[in-house]
Amino acid sequence: MIAMTPPPVSPMQRLAALVRGRAVAWMVYFAVAAALPFVLQATLGESFTWGARTLCYVGIYAIAALGLNIVVGYCGLLNLGFGGFMLIGAYTTGILMKEYGLSFWAAALVSVGHGALWGIILGIPTLRLTGDYFAIVTFGFSQLVTMTAMNWDRITRGTKGYPGIPRPEVDLTWIPGVSFRHQFQITSVFEYWYLVAALLALCLFVADRLLRSRLGRAWQALREDEVAAEACGINAMWHKTLAFAISAGYGALAGSIIATYDTMISTKVFDFMTSVYVLCYVVLGGMGTVLGPVAGAALLVTLVEWLRENPAAQLARVMSWWPAAADWLARVPYQPDMRFVLYGILLILMIRFRPEGLLPNRARARELHEHGETGDPGHESLFELRQR
Repeated sequence: MIAMTPPPVSPMQRLAALVRGRAVAWMVYFAVAAALPFVLQATLGESFTWGARTLCYVGIYAIAALGLNIVVGYCGLLNLGFGGFMLIGAYTTGILMKEYGLSFWAAALVSVGHGALWGIILGIPTLRLTGDYFAIVTFGFSQLVTMTAMNWDRITRGTKGYPGIPRPEVDLTWIPGVSFRHQFQITSVFEYWYLVAALLALCLFVADRLLRSRLGRAWQALREDEVAAEACGINAMWHKTLAFAISAGYGALAGSIIATYDTMISTKVFDFMTSVYVLCYVVLGGMGTVLGPVAGAALLVTLVEWLRENPAAQLARVMSWWPAAADWLARVPYQPDMRFVLYGILLILMIRFRPEGLLPNRARARELHEHGETGDPGHESLFELRQR
């Protein structure tokens, strides 16, 4: 029997299939984003405010994780000072909106440019460093920015925080024939989620285009072997500086949204641990992918907020049909700070059993789990190779 070979697929057919797939993905995204608040309201009931607030923070920190992923996932550089760029964006937006009357859109745009500028300023002298040295310098930058904000009382009000930041407004009166003005209020978490979802969609689109562009391929080549990439004509300094600037712009945008959502800025919100948390979102979700950091932020932010209340007591309410077990669970001692212990245990288990993340890059997953073909005499894990 003669085997029938499938007809060859032309490049135009592949492109058309790719475009259709992405169009469907975006339609699903916007449909889910539009319906999610209503689903939460129907399922959570009285806890809807908590759920909607957590949802907004998931979107904000997903934007931050996408930005850090450009440096950590695409370029392979360990940045421990990402919270500093978020703080720069937050204070820039807050001061411009409160003191100078700029709209959120103009202030956020200036904040992104301001954050990118500091990314360039930090990147030019430090990107020649590698490994631990680069991580230490970025950590020092974050501490420098935090200490400056804490001690510059005349501008930032120091440790007292910077309150009274206005809410974003959507003004459509400039369109002929339209007289509609709307202001986001703190009581309307619906509206703020739609703002966050729209900005997250924009950031996802940019991150996806960057990953698949010539620039993204150059970043990945530098991550795999910088010497070989430079030998092929890639300017390592230029490309890494550009990555650092774009990443800092993402962080500044996330800080801008946090400032207007909380209507107050405090340096405690953007301390060193913020940089660590965002790094955890990237690593847990999957470095070097577009959806991985979003998945990591969704899981960890939701987990931390959910564990503010005793999980045993929550389980006891569910098990009301078994009075003895419910009574025992209700008496289990718990402190809110214990959630970070459970948080750490989850991260340890993930790094041990799934180091590539929740939504990994397939090549990275193969590198982390095996080297060579399974069953070959020379088959060794990457861990074993690194121990030599």
